[in-house]
Amino acid sequence: MMLTPGTLLGERYEIVEKIGAGGMSIVYKAKDTRLQRFVAIKELREEFAQDEEFVRKFRKEALAAASLSHPNIVGIFDVGSDHDIYYIVMEYIEGHTLKEIIANEGPFNTKTVLEYGIQMVSALKHAHMKKIIHRDIKPQNILITNDHVLKVTDFGIAKAVDSSTIVATGNAIGSVHYFSPEQARGRFVNETSDLYSCGIVLFELATQRLPFEADSHISIALKHINEELPKPSLLNSNVPANLEQIILRATNKSQSERYQNADEMLQDMRGVLQNPNYIVKVPEELEHTILMTSAETEYIRSNAKVEEENVSRVKQNVEPKQEFNTEIEKEDLKNEKTKESSIYASNTGLEEDEEDEEVSTLYKFLVGIGGVLATLTVVIVIALACFLWLPSLGKVKMVSVPNLYGLTLQEAKAEIKRFKLKIADPKEEYTTEVDAGQVFKQVPAAGSTVEKNSTIEITVALGGKQTSSSETVSEEVIQLPDLAGWKTEDAINKLSELGLSSPKIETKNDDKVEMGRVITQTPGYGVKISKDTEVILVVSLGPEVQNKTVKVPNLIGSTTDDATRKLAGLGLELGSQTEEFSTNYSKGTIIDQHISSGTEVDEGTSINIVVSKGEEVIEETPVETPDEEVVPPSEEVAPPSEENTPPSGEEPVDELSTQRHTIYFPEDLDSSQENYHVLVQLRRDDGTSTVIYDQSVPFSSFPIEVELTGQGVAQLDVYFNNNQEYRENIYF
Repeated sequence: MMLTPGTLLGERYEIVEKIGAGGMSIVYKAKDTRLQRFVAIKELREEFAQDEEFVRKFRKEALAAASLSHPNIVGIFDVGSDHDIYYIVMEYIEGHTLKEIIANEGPFNTKTVLEYGIQMVSALKHAHMKKIIHRDIKPQNILITNDHVLKVTDFGIAKAVDSSTIVATGNAIGSVHYFSPEQARGRFVNETSDLYSCGIVLFELATQRLPFEADSHISIALKHINEELPKPSLLNSNVPANLEQIILRATNKSQSERYQNADEMLQDMRGVLQNPNYIVKVPEELEHTILMTSAETEYIRSNAKVEEENVSRVKQNVEPKQEFNTEIEKEDLKNEKTKESSIYASNTGLEEDEEDEEVSTLYKFLVGIGGVLATLTVVIVIALACFLWLPSLGKVKMVSVPNLYGLTLQEAKAEIKRFKLKIADPKEEYTTEVDAGQVFKQVPAAGSTVEKNSTIEITVALGGKQTSSSETVSEEVIQLPDLAGWKTEDAINKLSELGLSSPKIETKNDDKVEMGRVITQTPGYGVKISKDTEVILVVSLGPEVQNKTVKVPNLIGSTTDDATRKLAGLGLELGSQTEEFSTNYSKGTIIDQHISSGTEVDEGTSINIVVSKGEEVIEETPVETPDEEVVPPSEEVAPPSEENTPPSGEEPVDELSTQRHTIYFPEDLDSSQENYHVLVQLRRDDGTSTVIYDQSVPFSSFPIEVELTGQGVAQLDVYFNNNQEYRENIYF
């Protein structure tokens, strides 16, 4: 059932508006009335809420997802039910889906693709460590905050049923444009299946296109199974070879030839991000053809028969909604049966209807030996034929392009020949970078991966700098050493020894390079430069330390000693203390705290408090009578203290009164944000409070006028984005 604005779930979450819907759930923006913050509520659709087994799995998987805590994963705060409504409470994200951003801003450059990719795979790494496979990675399930932070959602609940999600035997196997071949077949899914989907997302980020398109979901699924992924560079020529290699390896049809875990993929993505010439290596074991033993072959055949029998049994009991997967399996099984039948017939030469005959043991032995020898002979003949007459068959050999910068034309030709590549007729241009006759440009760039025998284009210097007298001069050049991994001080000293000026130092966090050591350098290793060229060293700050956050406890009603112990147990500190009179709290008891309970803050934060001075006692001045002794001037009673006296003309009255009040934008608050959530609360002496204003407004709306109604003295608390900015006394 559709929830309407104002509906209260679990006596806590007030529905604000509907913000999205999927095949199995509807998503709402809601307000947590206890913690005074916005959350996202995902409500299970009514048709699924009636299925007890589905609800049980829904709750179990939601609780499993709640165990995930990572900056790139949408947090799950709560799981509950209310009058047959089952829901999940999640972190509310101000931003857009990655799908929307790709449509509006794509394709992206290599840096942006890798930055988003690293955040996405980092989130999956955390989930995989918790033994959770997402199974439905796609841009629609990825949110980007206004601060460009990527957040993966729908962990543990990927068994959703919507128009682009396919179900096989009761298990969700992903969204058709992004799922892996094994998901299309309804087979075993593991970490590499999520990484395959990540590869498709990277493809879309780099090209603004999907690799496979067709008129039906079945056709798209078959393309995932049977067709090789097109090279991204064919759709966007700006995609570098190393990024393309990452995408192609992640989306390999074979699970064993993909990245085997998130760490492997992260290593290559970070390498390319830090160094444009980084070479993405293919594991050696994937570059060789493997000859299996007869025992291994027999094992595969036996398991293939068992799997075929299992598929047949599934087909007999498949439901109408599983028709898609059945069609794929039917086509796949048909091909496998055809191949198996032809192999069986060619190896045995027997007809299926031949009768078994009794033969002697010796005859069986001789026939077996003959069969083995015949098979070995055929294998040897075929191998020789492939070796001698069919050298062009087999896998295309890929090589890395060498660095030709600073080499003479003859040296460049020799280097290219050593790498089994070709060189085009060189271009010539004037430059001050290198001496005359040396290479200073090459396409593709050094470190790129190309096919063997590819042609490399180079540009050679005609001469050095042109003077006013048209004489050609050349500058002294220095070849840079490889400084990666050096201590910063040692690297600076080395550059000084070479006659270069002090380098520009940049810093960044790095999980692998020790703090204080060089990560990368610009220009790169082996490049020849002049003495006045600026060298940039990127130095590691070590792994990025994530500030641990904790929720502020409720201190109201506690003594200062109790509050100190509570805060210390959470890694927080007791801040400044002020005192106020109170009719509701005894002296020494905390009556307010400047950061509300439930707010998440960094460890070490100080919490300021207000402590009760007890109830204010007002002494009445006795009325003098003629018989009373006159008090001497030196002993006159001091005038009343103005500390708690209301301003002139604003003394408390017993009747309710109404006044206008202006809410100003805080001076110390960042005014560049698009919208601000403003909450204004009026707190009375009797402990009751009223929310006067609760809206998200742009900066241009300030100042805001509010209407206040009350009597006596009240306190006005003003919150911006769930943080209390200030408090003031109001006199009615």
